[in-house]
Amino acid sequence: MTNFLDRYLTEYDSDLSPESYIDPVGTLIIWSAFGREVFKNRINSVSNDVRNYTINLFHQFLVRKLVNDDAVKLSSSLQRRYPSKQALKFKQACLIFLENLFVYSILQHEATEALETTGILGIANARRRWSRDEGNPILVFTHESAGQILVRQLSLGVSGRYKTPLMNIGFFDNDYHYNKPAGQARWADAEALIVGAQSSLLGKLERVAYALLTECVSKLRHGEKLLFAGSVPRKLTMAYARAFASSRVVGGYSRDFWLRQTGLNGGAAGALLGVLKETEESLPAKQVLEWALAREMETAERAKLQRIANLEPFLSDCSLLFTIMAAVRTHSIDDVAAQWKRFGRDEERLPRIAQPVVGHASLNAVKGSAAAHRLVQLQRVANAGSFGQQVRSLAEYHRAVMQSRGQVSWLDVEANDTIKVHARTLSLPDPKNWQPDAWYNEYYFPQFRHFVAGLLGGDV
Repeated sequence: MTNFLDRYLTEYDSDLSPESYIDPVGTLIIWSAFGREVFKNRINSVSNDVRNYTINLFHQFLVRKLVNDDAVKLSSSLQRRYPSKQALKFKQACLIFLENLFVYSILQHEATEALETTGILGIANARRRWSRDEGNPILVFTHESAGQILVRQLSLGVSGRYKTPLMNIGFFDNDYHYNKPAGQARWADAEALIVGAQSSLLGKLERVAYALLTECVSKLRHGEKLLFAGSVPRKLTMAYARAFASSRVVGGYSRDFWLRQTGLNGGAAGALLGVLKETEESLPAKQVLEWALAREMETAERAKLQRIANLEPFLSDCSLLFTIMAAVRTHSIDDVAAQWKRFGRDEERLPRIAQPVVGHASLNAVKGSAAAHRLVQLQRVANAGSFGQQVRSLAEYHRAVMQSRGQVSWLDVEANDTIKVHARTLSLPDPKNWQPDAWYNEYYFPQFRHFVAGLLGGDV
C-alpha cells in the first residue's frame, strides 16, 4: 500500500491494485492540485526529504560533469550499448549505479553513530542482498532491471521520485539535458555547494565518487558484475556515510541553498515556514494555515492559502457524507440524514460551504484539468436540491469516478431510498473528531513539515 500511495500522487490506477479502497469521492486529485500550487511543485507525497533532494542533486551533478568531460571516453562495450554519453539510457545507468553505490555504502557503515537509515529509498531490498552476499553485493552498470535494487527503480528510486522537483526548479528537463541556458546559474550554485569548499563533506565525497564513476565507465563492459567489497574504496563509502548521515546533517550544510533554489522561504510557503519555525509543538494543518494567514504576504500568495481554507471544509464534508452513506450495509436516506444531523450538519450545509469555492475550478492552477472537472461535479452535488437529492447525486458522482478507474461503484441508492453497499463498509468516525469545518485532507503540509525539519536540523 505504501508503494502504491507513493507512486500515484493524484489519481488512482486500477491496474496496480484491484483491492485498493481509497479516495472513493475522488478528492485527492483536487486538493493535491491546490497544495502543489502553494509549494510550487517542490513538495509532494514522495518528494519531501532534504537528504534525498541533495542525494539526487549530487548524483545529477556527477553525471552532468561526466557528460561534459571530453577526456572521459566510454569503454568499447558501453559505446556499443549507448550511442553517446548524452543518451538518456546511459544517464539512467549512471544514476542507478550511483544510487546503489550510495545505499550499500550506508549499509557498510550503518553501525556508525548518528547515521540514520530511515527514509533511504531501497535500503530494505539492499539489506537483504547485503545479508545474502555476506557484505559483498554485486553492482551492475546498466539501466536495465539487472542493475536495479528496487523494482522500477527508475521511477521509485531517488532520481525518479525527486526528478520532478529538480525539473521544475530548472536543473534539467525530462531527458536530463543539463546544459540549457536557463539552468546554468542553478548549476553554478550547485557547484558552489558541492565543490566550493574542498574540505566540505560533499567536496570530499565528490572527488572520490567522480574518480570511481569515470573509471567504471571507461573500463566496464555493459552488464558487467562488480563486487562491492573489492571494487569500492572504503574512503568512498565512508564519505557517503558522513555526507548523507541524516536529513539533519544534510540540512545543516544545504539549508540556504535549498531555500534559495526552491523559493519555499517566500510567499505562501514562506508564511507556513515562518509558522513552523516559530512553534515547537506539532500543530494540525488547519491551525498552521490559519496562523500563516495572519502573516504579511503578497495578495496573490495569500489567495493560495485562502482558497485552501475555503476548499477544505467542502471537500471534507463531501467525504464525510459518503462515509456515512457507506457505513452500513443496508439503510435509508433518512438514516443518513439522521447521522448527518448527529455530526452537526443539515441539508443546507453542502450548498452553503460550496459557495466560497465557486470559481476555484476556473483558476489557472486547475483550469481544464480532471481536478477542475471533479470540483465542478461536486459543486453540482451540493446544489442538487433536497438532502435526498444530494445523496443520490453524490452516489452518481461516485459511480462516475469509479467507472473512470475501471471499477464498480461501492453502493447504489434504490428508488425506494434504500442505500445498499456492495463493497466493505466504512467505519463511522466519532462526531467529536469530525466537527464542522474540520480538515480531512492536509495539502502536503505534513510533507512540508518533514522537509523543514531536515532543513532546521530537528523536529517541527
